[in-house]
Amino acid sequence: MLDLLEFTYGRYNGGQTAPIGSYLNPRTFCIFQQSTDGILPLDGTFVRVDPSGSQTFTAIASNLNTLLNTTYTAASFHACSGGDATVSPGTMSNDA
Repeated sequence: MLDLLEFTYGRYNGGQTAPIGSYLNPRTFCIFQQSTDGILPLDGTFVRVDPSGSQTFTAIASNLNTLLNTTYTAASFHACSGGDATVSPGTMSNDA
């Protein structure tokens, strides 16, 4: 799943400067949204699932369901918070 997400949406690492948009962390299913270019939280690997920094979780779930053939809903995701941070931020979910 992560490879398909990265090929489709691109890969961004926590702590990296990223453009405006809505970002999904596939490890935690948190969504981080920013309306200006900024630094992503230290939560691991992110994919930019929408160029809007205010897209609804429902729309994001719908797009992911189409891509991945899944049945996510808005409730499948949560807003990123400090509690999602990785113990070792340099070790992303797919560093192999």
